[in-house]
Amino acid sequence: MAPCRPRTFTAGEDPLTKFGGAISVGTLPCPPNRQFEFQGVMRPKLGIYAQLIADGKKPPTHFHPYQWEFFRVLKGNLTIDLNGIPKHLTKEDGEIAVRPYTHHVVYGTPGTEMNDVEFVVSASDAEQDSESVLDQAFFENWYGYQEDVFQRGEKLDLIQVLAMFDAGHSYLSPPSWVPFRSLVGLWLGIIVGRWIGGLMGYAPYYPEWTTDWQQACDKMEQSWVHKRYAVRDAQQKARDRCQKANGAGKGQ
Repeated sequence: MAPCRPRTFTAGEDPLTKFGGAISVGTLPCPPNRQFEFQGVMRPKLGIYAQLIADGKKPPTHFHPYQWEFFRVLKGNLTIDLNGIPKHLTKEDGEIAVRPYTHHVVYGTPGTEMNDVEFVVSASDAEQDSESVLDQAFFENWYGYQEDVFQRGEKLDLIQVLAMFDAGHSYLSPPSWVPFRSLVGLWLGIIVGRWIGGLMGYAPYYPEWTTDWQQACDKMEQSWVHKRYAVRDAQQKARDRCQKANGAGKGQ
């Protein structure tokens, strides 16, 4: 196991496009009392996404302790499992609210997995003050890491996943049979992802993927275990490295 080493520089991209165009996420004007609002597009026939679907892979089931999350389908079919119960969504269903501590996962509705889907996702402001919050930086880093894992051969590391999720105030859901499921998931993210991961070199954000790197540094500076990752000029250095590598690649 080892902390990830980003292989692309996507900070500032809007919409953010991943998996060869299979997934893109663009920012929308943020409504009142919302932390963000994004428009997502899933194009399963592009890139590696079709193979992930064929292999039965889904995003991890997770929960948010202090924020509501909202989904609204604009086109196609989307399914969201709420505490293990699937709810199939179309445009006619309007906005669906996911309460804090609800174990959920979103994916293309079975039987329509290969159809394009457009949807809007947003989250409420956090219900308590914290340096960790479900926001744009979380999605940028999580999608950047997934693409490196599934498309560029990066080895999936549970500690890195937990570190990123904890920074986004999101926590992986243990199996439903685990007693005190939410508490176990919460403390797994905090102890392993934040504390152990932070001490072992796992950063919650990376300058190659984070558009507002200065804000990410502000948040990391509030955590004793993440302060060392808050290097203000790291993004410019990462950009220079990427440009140099791309220039060398074109010259070969």
